[in-house]
Amino acid sequence: MNVKCKYLIIFTIFIVILVGCSNKTLKPDSSDNTSWLMKLAIDNNDYESFDALFSEGRKGSISESEFNELQDITTAGTDYKRYELLTFENGQMLLVRLAPSDNNTEIKIENVMLVPDEMKAMFKDLDPAITGKP
Repeated sequence: MNVKCKYLIIFTIFIVILVGCSNKTLKPDSSDNTSWLMKLAIDNNDYESFDALFSEGRKGSISESEFNELQDITTAGTDYKRYELLTFENGQMLLVRLAPSDNNTEIKIENVMLVPDEMKAMFKDLDPAITGKP
């Protein structure tokens, strides 16, 4: 075996070890990652991991039977969207759809919608800051 081939083999082994030992665990440190981890937990029937993604005081707010219902509606193809809800002192709400810019350096607004009165209760029930309960 010639010297170049030996160096190539050693280099390949080094790269495999380096890549294999990297600690690239997905963590819930962004809204995207948390959504992906939630979907992964649902797909893997892992209620404990799913529940661990909830904020303190909200853990257990989705029962295992409700979790099982989520499994029935999910599919392999998933489209993730990012929204922000703005709630004003006068009770009005805006739902803002956000998207990354073409170069992924900024988040841009795609759409703004005034939340109809009949839909406000849905958001109030989910938001502990509005309802005052966990």
